[in-house]
Amino acid sequence: MQGAELREHPDTPGGQVDNDLSRLQQKIDELERLLSDNNRLVATLRDYLLPHKASWGKGGGANVSSDSAHSQDGTLPGCRLANEMKDETDGVQLLDVYDLLPFDNPDGGAWKQGFEISYHGNEWDEQPLELFLVPHSHNDPGWLKTFDGYYQDQTRHILNNMLIKLSEDSRRKMIWAEISYFSKWWNDIDEQKREMVKRLVRAGQLELVTGGWVMADEANSHYFALLDQLIEGHQWIQRHIGVKPSSGWAVDPFGHSPSMAYLLKGAGLQDMVIQRVHYAVKKHFARQQTLEFQWRQSWDPSPRSDITCHMMPFYSYDVPHTCGPNPSICCQFDFHRLPGGRVYCPWRISPQPITEQNVQERALLLLDQYRQKSRLFRSPVLLVPLGDDFRFTDSSEWDAQFSNYQKLFDYFEQHPELHIKVNTRDTCEGGGAEGTRSSGPRLVLHLSLFI
Repeated sequence: MQGAELREHPDTPGGQVDNDLSRLQQKIDELERLLSDNNRLVATLRDYLLPHKASWGKGGGANVSSDSAHSQDGTLPGCRLANEMKDETDGVQLLDVYDLLPFDNPDGGAWKQGFEISYHGNEWDEQPLELFLVPHSHNDPGWLKTFDGYYQDQTRHILNNMLIKLSEDSRRKMIWAEISYFSKWWNDIDEQKREMVKRLVRAGQLELVTGGWVMADEANSHYFALLDQLIEGHQWIQRHIGVKPSSGWAVDPFGHSPSMAYLLKGAGLQDMVIQRVHYAVKKHFARQQTLEFQWRQSWDPSPRSDITCHMMPFYSYDVPHTCGPNPSICCQFDFHRLPGGRVYCPWRISPQPITEQNVQERALLLLDQYRQKSRLFRSPVLLVPLGDDFRFTDSSEWDAQFSNYQKLFDYFEQHPELHIKVNTRDTCEGGGAEGTRSSGPRLVLHLSLFI
């Protein structure tokens, strides 16, 4: 009787509970249906992208759909495969590296979270050190200011000056990552300037790296958001510039996801650069000379998803932490910090303008940092970024950086006994730093890097 009354009078508390439970059950049923549809879609995409699973050898193939995601012993396929790959001579599983690291923090000297680096001086006699200096400016699409605030105060000036300064000298190069800003600036310039941009891109002076709408966070973002912003940026570049990015540049995400590496490879990129990795991991890889590697997915035993990755060895991506292990010396070669400006070196040793009187001493001091940094890699090719957040805003910074570095590089060129070559080409022969590696095993790493 009571149940009948409740059914007849749904407004009573008991009837309301029944209605709530019914709606909840409907939502659960709908979620289960959507999940089933999603699983079928993932399985379809997997089979479409990886049609040759049979040739992968032992260990299975791609990620399997949910109805077969677990083995009979309850182990996830990716974890099982990671265990199987521990014995491979050319593979390193980061989970194993974590077990080795004490995560202590001893004072490493000039490189505080590293170690002292030494060399004999004859390491480059047969094959000179090949330097790639990469000017860059990281522009956050919103941080201390809004997106529009940064654009009006800084970004538009950076890009306007880029157009002028790169056009003045064909030896000058720059990379740009954040397409959201680039597209906004593109809308503000006329057709003549747009053609200048296209010429700089074709000449290899301006390179659009990663090609994402933003430099995406990788720790908390859903893969759909990572993919969506990547598609947005790549479609814009293809539609307006007519090129496809080939290199990734992720210097400011706080941690790096293997999912992003997988998406970049699927988007056609050949290589990538990462920066924010735990100092203990960097230190370990630096000792092993494994800061450049093929990043492989832990669930994929084949090289199909591999992407060449360069891990920056030091604390940050600013100039004091990119030329070599000693930031107090590297800061002296950030010519934006020349005396009289708004920015200074916290180590209280300012840069000096390069002159005929000091060029030898300055060049040898910088070369020592380059050589020390190069000892952390197996290749004689050295990547040295030159930039920081919202750099190259003022025309004076462009002039200071390019003119002083050109004097240093001219000195290197005039003294072949120093065995250093400043490369003005777009890429190394053979495709990036990996293409010049002449010794050592082919390194494959399976990584998930978060600090």
